[in-house]
Amino acid sequence: MAPGDVVPDHAKQLKSKEKRPANRTSKAECEPDGSFVFEAHEAWREFHNSLRHFYEVGELCDVTLKVRLPLLPVEFLTGTVAKDEMIKGNLSCRDLMDEARNYHLHLSNKVVPDFEYSVRTIPRKHTAGVLFCVGGRGGSGDPFRSIECYSITKNSWFFGPEMNSRRRHVGVISVGGKVYAVGGHDGNEHLGNMEMFDPLTNKWMMKASMNTKRRGIALAALGGPIYAIGGLDDNSCFNDVERYDIESDCWSAVAPMNTPRGGVGSVALGNFVYAVGGNDGVASLSSVERFNPHLNKWTEVCEMGQRRAGNGVSKLNGCLYVVGGFDDNSPLSSVERFDPRMHRWEYVSELTTPRGGVGVASVMGRVFAVGGHNGNIYLNTVEAFEPRMNRWELVGSVSHCRAGAGVAVCSSHVSQIRDVGQGSSNVVNCM
Repeated sequence: MAPGDVVPDHAKQLKSKEKRPANRTSKAECEPDGSFVFEAHEAWREFHNSLRHFYEVGELCDVTLKVRLPLLPVEFLTGTVAKDEMIKGNLSCRDLMDEARNYHLHLSNKVVPDFEYSVRTIPRKHTAGVLFCVGGRGGSGDPFRSIECYSITKNSWFFGPEMNSRRRHVGVISVGGKVYAVGGHDGNEHLGNMEMFDPLTNKWMMKASMNTKRRGIALAALGGPIYAIGGLDDNSCFNDVERYDIESDCWSAVAPMNTPRGGVGSVALGNFVYAVGGNDGVASLSSVERFNPHLNKWTEVCEMGQRRAGNGVSKLNGCLYVVGGFDDNSPLSSVERFDPRMHRWEYVSELTTPRGGVGVASVMGRVFAVGGHNGNIYLNTVEAFEPRMNRWELVGSVSHCRAGAGVAVCSSHVSQIRDVGQGSSNVVNCM
């Protein structure tokens, strides 16, 4: 990705249980701490019978400690687990329930005094999902159709089925166990079309097109619909926002942003969709605004400390992280975190290398930064940020250098995704 790609071409470049149900795998997948993975809704009755044994011998809390209650769906947590008489009658278990409730309140942007994260608030590797890196471009040639997927347990990437279209500066998001790739540029023209990857079929399928063709857009999902935000073409940056209804396969316009934003970052946090940074056609922006779907209105929030476009944005532990990007033509290594409860930005540990056009997503309690451009070359390196350690460390690299790729986490299993022999057919190297 060339730094100028974020602005118009004409503008100034700037879980424990003994047995698994018969209809699932007979051999349980054991975690390093001796606990086992189970599916809450399907296995609660069997697990509940096991709990009674531990309850009778006075070890209920010991086994319940191995259940990651905070990660259960809030409806199941409050409607089933919290009403269980064994749980209600044990003070230590009630403390664990309080931890789980506080975790969900924290994620909903409520102020929870003295809240702390624990091992129970981090997903197990088997259930964390798959990290997708979609499209982008390298040092020469056309944009990519290829996608790469990250196996958390193996700390390595593998190719998945290619998209139907080549796409750089593509918007990518995962909703309902599927991955959506929207817009971008195919090397010849800007795209308004969208395609969806279903891990169950291992195929990409074309879906309805947006009304405006554009690259450098950001996607966010809030309460079901997908929002396509900002972007640019060769003539201008857009403040346009479109909403996609998955059930009807239809796009519609919603209120535009207050500021045009090409190469913008976005994420849904709490009850809002945030648009972070971008370029207005003249310079990179430090401004941030958020969308209230109930009011159909965008309002300004406090600015970042750094101007940036082509930045990656993700959410983790109730906070918004903005990573890298370009300050006009200069790639950035700086990272900022926004806490909506405190309504302020703060700098956190910097990336190991500057990354403009970086793909960012959160999984396993860490923020991942994939690829990008460091001002000299396209990158295939990947690094992950551990908030409790406040540091970035390099992890498994993607096979090919790419910037302007879309990154998202899908709730599928790595075994569902298979390369069909095309994985590297259109990929060129870094230089």
